[in-house]
Amino acid sequence: MDDLDQRLNTLITEVRQQPPNSIKWRFAMNRLLLEIQQLPGLAKSSHPDYPAALNRTLEYISLNLAKFDLNSPSVSESFLKWINSYLGWRIRDLYSPDKDAPLSLDAPIASNFGEITLLDKLPNFTLSGLDGLIENSQRETTQRIGLELELYIEQDPEGKLKNSYSGSSVGCNCQFLSQRRVLKEPPDKIADIARELSIPRTTVNSHWKRKCEPILQKIAADLGYKQEQSL
Repeated sequence: MDDLDQRLNTLITEVRQQPPNSIKWRFAMNRLLLEIQQLPGLAKSSHPDYPAALNRTLEYISLNLAKFDLNSPSVSESFLKWINSYLGWRIRDLYSPDKDAPLSLDAPIASNFGEITLLDKLPNFTLSGLDGLIENSQRETTQRIGLELELYIEQDPEGKLKNSYSGSSVGCNCQFLSQRRVLKEPPDKIADIARELSIPRTTVNSHWKRKCEPILQKIAADLGYKQEQSL
């Protein structure tokens, strides 16, 4: 098993070991999706909507990863073929006025070089230049930082969040408030949290604004977050 096979095997296994949609699952999945975008041989297109086709493919992978069979002599080859079989359809959709027209990308066709498939003939251009690469890199960095911040909140490895609490109310600590205000979607209202903790709303709000938000901003900065980025 070569390095790429080993890396993909590890990443896929890590995703499958986590509860679906948990923070650790999202973090592991994000690492896998970033790796996929760097795979040599990944189907590409010069079409301006190619990023949308790729995003649909990455979403499909995240929802159907359990269907991929890791028991293959070459994980990278079989994984790439599985990805391209779906991405190829999405690329075809970009050029086809009739998206419902039946067409098999794996169907053999004749050529001067013998029998090949339609997938072999798909354009294999890179994304649109340096600007596109910079934009993709910035988006991936922001997504990574967001996931790492969520994981930090959940684990609080140094106890910075849990040990910052309001007065005598240990329950009103920054880890608890961050879980309710950052990790939940939609976030809980300050008033609802105050009622649950049986303390004044102003106490919760003040602690969140004066203590918790600055701590989270510092953690995000340490992870590489810059002010102009949007988590």
